[in-house]
Amino acid sequence: MAEQWASRIRDTNALVRALAGYILRKRSVSPDQLYGLCKLTWITESFLGDAPAYIRSTKIPALGDIFNEDFDGFTLDEVAKKIARITRSEKIRILVLQHSGFTNLYKSYRNSSRGWIAKNHKALLPLFRAAYRLESDKSGLAIIRQVEKLPGIPKAKNASNKMQAAYLLTPVLASLDRRQRFPLINGNQDVQSVLKALKVREASLSDKYEAMVRMYGQGGICDSADLDQVGSSLVHFLSIGGTTANRTLLAKQPTSGASLKLKDEADVKTVRRAGSITQTRKHNAMTNHLLEALANWTVAEGDSKAAMFDALVTNYDLQGNDLLIEVKSTCEDGDVRMAIGQLYSYSHRLGVDKKRHLALLLPIKPAPHVCELLAWRRIGLLWFSGTQLQTVDRTLSKIAQLR
Repeated sequence: MAEQWASRIRDTNALVRALAGYILRKRSVSPDQLYGLCKLTWITESFLGDAPAYIRSTKIPALGDIFNEDFDGFTLDEVAKKIARITRSEKIRILVLQHSGFTNLYKSYRNSSRGWIAKNHKALLPLFRAAYRLESDKSGLAIIRQVEKLPGIPKAKNASNKMQAAYLLTPVLASLDRRQRFPLINGNQDVQSVLKALKVREASLSDKYEAMVRMYGQGGICDSADLDQVGSSLVHFLSIGGTTANRTLLAKQPTSGASLKLKDEADVKTVRRAGSITQTRKHNAMTNHLLEALANWTVAEGDSKAAMFDALVTNYDLQGNDLLIEVKSTCEDGDVRMAIGQLYSYSHRLGVDKKRHLALLLPIKPAPHVCELLAWRRIGLLWFSGTQLQTVDRTLSKIAQLR
């Protein structure tokens, strides 16, 4: 998952909490309202773009369930205005208009979940209230232990085939947690990859919860959205089984102040002894622009002395290949030569068993001899035109504009 996806999870959290704060304060909360909160975490195969299908098929009906209103035939903007009048909250209107939902719950369990919630309403309502008030991971574990005791959710037209209650509930419980630390534990492939990396895939739900919560604070992972974003790459963010973590999620870099520094200033000093503060500021500003340009991808940075790479883009070409990027603030030959050495060294340290492409990001398009050198070594070239990422390499066309 990418940073843009992590933002979507956080936006869903904000929306669900805002609406839950309105309905959970009432003495009577219906099963349909709980079902609506669950449904707000769902998406369909069409969930991106200006008018994705999930809005009409899933989001608007969910809002109708929560407010006991028939919103059929209304646009999302109209629904948002109606909800704002009901709740007397402009903030909620804005939250409704943002994209939400992040789990593609199995279709064959979507309708049957409504009846299951009605049947188990007495046990579920306290869990929703507890998640909304959640203040500690220990209290979250208590909720998970109650989820473990719940019966499975029957499959439509085949009641003997049941889905774990956690697959329906953990997304909404995570969206109710103001701390955003309650982890998502469902059948999603990336979630299962996380559980496998943590060696708890076959463990109890409580053990899975505790293992995932222990990840917070490692590798730049701060909340459940970060953890979900890392997905199948989690093993690289862990120090387990005698291996050392070599990645952390790429974060905004400082461009001024006492904390201004490069990750590996020793390399820079071998090429340039003066003006390091100016160049460092430019380097970090370029890194920030790169992070913004790659919002649709998961981007990591090196976090071990052996491989302090600037950026690693997971599955950048949608064919399973990662892209290792070194950022340089000038097009000088010395910087370019150093970047080439760093790319080869970092890639080797990351492991020769994984196919990985290399690229150099420069502030502008360099001189022809630099382009020829990079092409000779099969290293991709990227540069900025304003804040737009540019390239001449077709292999990089998915992340940049060809020029």
